[in-house]
Amino acid sequence: MGKRLERKMLRLLAGGGPVALNAGAASFKRLARLTLLAEQFGYEYADLRQGETSFTLYLVPDLRPRARELAAENWSRYPRATEGGPLPVPDLERFALLRARMLSDLERRYRKQVLWLVSVPLVLAALDFGGDFGDGWDSVLTIAAATWAGAIVLMLPLHVWGRRTARKSAALLEAAGFTRVPDERGRLRHVPPDDATA
Repeated sequence: MGKRLERKMLRLLAGGGPVALNAGAASFKRLARLTLLAEQFGYEYADLRQGETSFTLYLVPDLRPRARELAAENWSRYPRATEGGPLPVPDLERFALLRARMLSDLERRYRKQVLWLVSVPLVLAALDFGGDFGDGWDSVLTIAAATWAGAIVLMLPLHVWGRRTARKSAALLEAAGFTRVPDERGRLRHVPPDDATA
């Protein structure tokens, strides 16, 4: 899947316009590596969105002169990049920043989705468990509520980990000069120093 996804992305990049890449259930690490590769061909990260079962990675042409030069050089140096030929080595120094931006872009929505995905089955399982061991509706609901509350307590470490990861990502981005600004839909996002002043 990894190599096929790279080639698919490169074929889209060759068109020269904005790209929306359906990346399936790729990890943040994989998505950051794809973006690093796209940067070698004149593109930059725009956004990451999560659907029901897959991520969509949004990339836009990087219009800065140095990015245009690098893209022309790499398309010339790696003419078979879209067909399985050799690829340039990405700049791994940017990996942590890209991953932090992606985590930051998805953090709140992802955490809410996880809570919903876990909470609904827990409620149903708790009701089933209460029905197996309870004698009347009062005992069924009591057992179900206790089971659900216990499961929610077990989810707290996941919530704490998510908050800590979000704080670390924000601190890394802000230390690198990124600014948190609302986008057109009101979602707070970290943008690079050049974009924040534009």
